[in-house]
Amino acid sequence: MDQKRIGKLIAECRKEKNLTQSKLASMLGVTDKSVSKWENGNCLPDVSLYKQICEILGITLNEFFAGEKLTDENFKKVSDENLYNALENSAFTLKDRQDYFKKKWQKEHLFELIIITLIIVFFMIYGFIKNNGLQYIFMAFGFICGMIENNRMSAYIEQNAYRKISNQDFNKSIKKFYETKDVLEKFDSKEEAVSYLVKETKLSKKECLDAYNFIMNLDIKKDI
Repeated sequence: MDQKRIGKLIAECRKEKNLTQSKLASMLGVTDKSVSKWENGNCLPDVSLYKQICEILGITLNEFFAGEKLTDENFKKVSDENLYNALENSAFTLKDRQDYFKKKWQKEHLFELIIITLIIVFFMIYGFIKNNGLQYIFMAFGFICGMIENNRMSAYIEQNAYRKISNQDFNKSIKKFYETKDVLEKFDSKEEAVSYLVKETKLSKKECLDAYNFIMNLDIKKDI
């Protein structure tokens, strides 16, 4: 998403509605400094405010993402582009994805790492006891293993956190978004839905709250 374009759109629509920055801030429960930062393109609003901003300014979520008012001719094209960008960038930041796949790799290889560490420590202790130089060999071996495992983890993170998706994968992901939204809508409250996401994904409450707000604010059609 282009912060500058989105900020410019917010400013234009705010003025069309005859709203001051202070008035808009009051309606959204934020400070006028926050609104000023959005309009200057310094940062984006929190995802939980997207729907409310669109309702107040009289724009669609796709127009918000695009940073411009859309005509019928380019609406579908921009909608697809916005959803594609949302899948890659909006639900989780790059750092979030890196942290997620790092933890996932470490969890999947925990037993292997423990065994290797125990073997290295055992032979290092044995080498020190016997004073036969074996400890230095296994210190070097441990260093090499550490480099290899770190490279394996980095390759795994790069493959998953940075990968581009095909059109087929994109459509499957959209359907997954719909299915997830359908499940979340069945909960009686936002808190229950977020707790469900925490339990199912093992992610932090903040990450699940961001994901919940993002998914519930998307206008996802079932027949995609």
